[in-house]
Amino acid sequence: MQLKDLQAFARIAEHGNLHAAADALGLTQPALSKSVRRLETELGVRLLERLPRGVALTAAGRLLHERGRSLARLVDDTRVEIADLKTGQSGQLRVGAVPTILDTKLAPVLAQLLGGDDPLRFFVSVQLSGGLLRALQAGELDFALAAIPEPVPDGLSCLPLWRQETHIVARKGHWLLRRPGTLDDLRQQPWLLPPRGIMTRTWVEALFAQAGLDKPRLMVEADASPGLFATLIRKTDLLSAMTVDTLASPMGAGLATVASPQGPWVTPLGLFWRRTAYFSKPMERYRDHLLATLAEPAPA
Repeated sequence: MQLKDLQAFARIAEHGNLHAAADALGLTQPALSKSVRRLETELGVRLLERLPRGVALTAAGRLLHERGRSLARLVDDTRVEIADLKTGQSGQLRVGAVPTILDTKLAPVLAQLLGGDDPLRFFVSVQLSGGLLRALQAGELDFALAAIPEPVPDGLSCLPLWRQETHIVARKGHWLLRRPGTLDDLRQQPWLLPPRGIMTRTWVEALFAQAGLDKPRLMVEADASPGLFATLIRKTDLLSAMTVDTLASPMGAGLATVASPQGPWVTPLGLFWRRTAYFSKPMERYRDHLLATLAEPAPA
């Protein structure tokens, strides 16, 4: 089984179309079809179902795709390890973080690691936790700083670092800050929230459900951190939910927390990496520096 055939098959799985996959690989469609036939002949099974538009993976195809991704990650890690042995060069460290900690937590750490006689080079991805962990599983990142889900995704290791508080927020001057409102008052306000399945949205909706109330009046749904919409919140009566790190950053200017009967939501955040990943010296430096800088002290 040739690695190039597995890589070509991965592109077919990604695009769901032989023509699009061939274009992405710079191959002709007949050459790509020949690559698939080699795999099917060697394995003795069909890997693709031809559809009117495109192709779909068979059960065997899905298994090969998953195993092929694992093999590709192993090959990438091996190349990095050999490069370290040959040249001693650090290469680029691919790190991810949720938007709420970029300014207050990640930026100071990167600033320190960019200085000195042996600075590290970084690729930084800023996404919500789910996207970061999927990118990490796919081998697109070396580390991710994200909220810790239950359970931790397969194949990942997690080191808890600190707990983050999330509060309901409004613009300064909102009437809810002048006189405390009931939970139903909060529910009836216009809200800006992330999509369903994002933990912040789940927390807000559970807040009202536990009191026997309907879901809040959602006016703006955004697949990005609410902090990026701080200007909109400052100019309207929208309520949202933000972390204390966001409120402490420049994005939090002009915003204030709204009292909630249940208090803030506390989320554990941690450092994630692939369990099978090769730990280069730069990775060790980054992890150790994060531990020394961000980890909360253990309770006495």
